[in-house]
Amino acid sequence: MLRQNLDPLLKPKTLAVVGASEDAAKIGGRFIISFIKTGFTGKLYPIHLKLNEIMGLKAFPSVLHVPDEIDLALLTIPATATEDAMKQCAEKGVKFVVIHGTGFSEIGGLGRELETRVLEIARQGGVRIVGPNCMGLFCPHVKLNTIVARYDLPFMPGPVGFFGQSGWVSENTVLWGTQRGLCFSGAISSGNQADLGIHDYLEYFGRDADTRVIGAYQEGVKDGQGLLEQARSITRGKPIVIWKSGRSAAGARAVASHTASLAGSSQTLDAAFRQAGIVQAQGLEHLHDLLVAFSSPCLPRGDRIGVLVESGGGGAAAADACEVLGLNVAPISEAVLGEFKAFIKGKIPPTSGMSNPVDVAWAPAQDTRGFWLGCMEILLKAVDVLLVIHYHDMTDQQFIDGVNGLVNQSLKPIILIPGHSTTQVDGMAKCVRNGIPAYPTPERAVGAIKAMLEYAAYLENTRYGR
Repeated sequence: MLRQNLDPLLKPKTLAVVGASEDAAKIGGRFIISFIKTGFTGKLYPIHLKLNEIMGLKAFPSVLHVPDEIDLALLTIPATATEDAMKQCAEKGVKFVVIHGTGFSEIGGLGRELETRVLEIARQGGVRIVGPNCMGLFCPHVKLNTIVARYDLPFMPGPVGFFGQSGWVSENTVLWGTQRGLCFSGAISSGNQADLGIHDYLEYFGRDADTRVIGAYQEGVKDGQGLLEQARSITRGKPIVIWKSGRSAAGARAVASHTASLAGSSQTLDAAFRQAGIVQAQGLEHLHDLLVAFSSPCLPRGDRIGVLVESGGGGAAAADACEVLGLNVAPISEAVLGEFKAFIKGKIPPTSGMSNPVDVAWAPAQDTRGFWLGCMEILLKAVDVLLVIHYHDMTDQQFIDGVNGLVNQSLKPIILIPGHSTTQVDGMAKCVRNGIPAYPTPERAVGAIKAMLEYAAYLENTRYGR
C-alpha cells in the first residue's frame, strides 16, 4: 500500500476511544482520565454501547454516531470484538486505528486468522492500523499519551522520533527517556505491525522537519533490502538508531512468540546496517545513550578528543575508555596550552595535569561558571569534541546557555559528565533537553562519542562517494 501522511495519527484533531469506561481500572477508563487530565488538544469521543456520558463527556454507541470525521480511533476492547469494531471504523472512514489488544498473530493459529480478517476489512475501508498487540502513542504536540498513560509526563516536543515493536521498550523509552531529558516529536509502540510498519514510520520521521534523530526497536524485518535502500536515503540527512533484538537463538525464539517476528543473521545484519549508515544500539540503555548523543545539534568534524576534568580519576577513566575504543586523545598544542595556562593562573592551585586529559583540580568558588566556560572555550580551539567532567550545578541555566553558545560558535560537540551523577539527575536531563549530551559515567559518554564519530565518517564517505 502507498505510504501516507501520519500527521492525523500523531497529531489527531479528533479521537474516538472504543471501549471507553467510567472504571479507571480498565484501559478505556484510564485513557479517558489521562486525556482529560493532560488536556488533549483535540475533540474526544468516548464510545460505549450503553452509556450516554462518560466522565462528563458525551458518549456515543459507535463511531458511526460521531458527528465529525475521525482521525484516530483507539480500540481498547477484547480481540474477539475487534472485527466488528473495525467494520464500523471502515464504514465511518476513520483514518487511523490503534489496536491495543492481544490475541492476534503473536499467538498463532486462530489469532493469525483474526488479524488477517481485521486487516482486510481495514484495507477495504482505507483504514491504517497501528498494532495489534501494542501500547499505542506518545504525541507531545497534542498532549496524547497511551504508552504510559498512568504517569504524568511533560509534553515537550523535541527532536526524537521513536517507534518500537515491544511495549516494554516503548514504555521505558518514553518514561525513562523523558526522565533523561529526551524530547520526542512522536513515539509509536508498533506491536505486531500487521499494517503500518518500519518503512512507514521511517518515511514519516525521515521527512518530518521536527525530527532530528530516529530511534527504533525492531524484532523482525520483512523486506531487508527495501529497508536498507530506504535507510540510505534518510541517513544522509539524519541518523537512524536501531536496537535489533533476537540476535541469539534464545532471543529469536522470544521475539517469535512476542510479535510473530522472524530474526535474521546477526553478522549479515551488522554489515548491512553499517553500509546503510544505521547506528546500532546493543540494549535499552545504549539506545537512550545514542538518542541523547544525536540530539546534539552538531557532529564532530574530526577525531581529536579533548578531556577536561576536575577529577584525576575521572580523567584516567575517560582516557582509558577512549583508548579501548580507539579514540584519539592527543596532547593539546603548545599554543593553546599556553593560552590555557595563562587563563587559569591565579584562579586554581598549581596542577600537573596539563596534557590531555586536562585536570584543573579545584575550580574556584567565585565565578565557577565563568571559569568552566572560559576553559572550554580555549580547549575547543585544539580539539573536535570536548568531554568535560565537572562539579558545577548542571541546572544552572546560564551555564547551559553558555555551553550552547560555545557549541554554536565552534560547531563542535561538548559532552558533560557531573562529578556526582546521582545528585545531578535533574541537571543532566535539563542539559539534554537543551541539546547538550550528558552522561553519568565517562565510559557511556565515550561510547556515545564513538558512535557520533562513526556516523560523521559515514556522512563524509557518502559525500565523496567512498
